[in-house]
Amino acid sequence: MNRSTVFTVAALVTVAGLVGFAACSDTQPTEPLLQDGIGDMLAAHSPAHLGASGMASLASTPTYTELDGASASETAGSLKLAVDAGGDIARHSDNFIRSVAVFGYAWADLATGQALVAVIHPVIGRDSRQNPDGWHTHSVELTGGTASSDFCIVSIGRSQGGIAIHDDTLRVNTSRQWAGISAADLDVAAAFVVQVDAGCTTTGLGVAVLDAETL
Repeated sequence: MNRSTVFTVAALVTVAGLVGFAACSDTQPTEPLLQDGIGDMLAAHSPAHLGASGMASLASTPTYTELDGASASETAGSLKLAVDAGGDIARHSDNFIRSVAVFGYAWADLATGQALVAVIHPVIGRDSRQNPDGWHTHSVELTGGTASSDFCIVSIGRSQGGIAIHDDTLRVNTSRQWAGISAADLDVAAAFVVQVDAGCTTTGLGVAVLDAETL
């Protein structure tokens, strides 16, 4: 998806009201995320290759940050999501992943801002019991972005889902109940990084889209 289309997609997000921020935690869902210096750590790892637009220069990022395709389907209450990246996806953290606060792939419902993400973030440490040092999933709520972020993070929910990586493909299999969304509602998939953004007033966290595909 080209740059202008990404911003068009971002502009389509409408959320009727902001919900209270839930922490990125399996055991304490109401614990604030930005605490004990984590906000400073996030700020220190905001990606330097991102410009004021929030878009990344793909020439400076790995090919797995580009998307060649994506899909979402549902069978018997199980949500099946996938992305086809432009190159082999890192199974473990590499130099790029360690240079940013959070890297991941998202599947989003633009009408509500609800999304499911598969993320990896060794820099900010553990926030889940599901493979906390590697790839794991979260439900999230997003709202419209700012001058430097395509979206703002409103809340981050609990993690529950299976992830499989094979070469340039990442697949997620989770229950619809945990995801809180249906495949039919999902509009777009994206590769993204999380960055500090004071304009995202609820959490101070913004999402910079690296590449996106419509579903």
